[in-house]
Amino acid sequence: MKDTHLIHGLHPSEDAFGNNIHDCFESGNHRGGYEIEERDDGRFILYGDSNAYFEPLEDWTQTQQQLAKRLDGRVLDVGCGGGKHALFFQQNGCEVYAMDNSPLAVETCRLRGIEHTILCDVGHFQQRPSDWMFDHVVFWGNNLGLLQNAQFFRHFMALLEQCTHAQSTVFMESMSPYDEGFLDEETREYVAHNLRQGRMGGQMRVRVRYKKFATPWSDYLFASPEELDEMLASTAWRLETVHQADDSLQYIAEITRK
Repeated sequence: MKDTHLIHGLHPSEDAFGNNIHDCFESGNHRGGYEIEERDDGRFILYGDSNAYFEPLEDWTQTQQQLAKRLDGRVLDVGCGGGKHALFFQQNGCEVYAMDNSPLAVETCRLRGIEHTILCDVGHFQQRPSDWMFDHVVFWGNNLGLLQNAQFFRHFMALLEQCTHAQSTVFMESMSPYDEGFLDEETREYVAHNLRQGRMGGQMRVRVRYKKFATPWSDYLFASPEELDEMLASTAWRLETVHQADDSLQYIAEITRK
């Protein structure tokens, strides 16, 4: 039996991300969507292929493919988007809870057959039911970024202590803001400006547009493995392993309890 937990999400007028996903799903044209990412220095990036939200396992990154079959038990998928990871985990025998702040992304997950969905942003996660307990928590698709900055990162890791156990594992995907993926001139200057202002280098202030919809401005964090290790130092968690393919700029950090 399907269930959806409604905690807190975007206003319908803000749901750019979800409208793109839902339109692509309803039309059946997964390559027909787009998103415009606007950064607060005026830079725009057009992402013109939404198929990434619906890819089967064989089209995932090599690192995701290697880790996906390790997951078992109860899994929380944070920032689930169109549900491609959650759906695979569920089909592979996991009890999956797919969580997103986008009402239409959550609705798309329901339509695709995901049994447990959660409309919630990371800022209201403390309002979850107190008896929730997870074996694994995944932040794939660079979703470490949802944790915004070092202070909120540590706050959220403390919340995860309350709904995980001693053997639970957290998997966070990101990219280092000091490597090849951030080498264009404007982004190099943006990272340097962040550091001069006492912010983390990869702390990007962005919003997403699609048609007439626009998300609120928010920080989205990219961090190097070294920065991630430093943020974890004052928490109950530790960086166990960094998984990264030789030909990829993305890595997945495997995080366990100290």
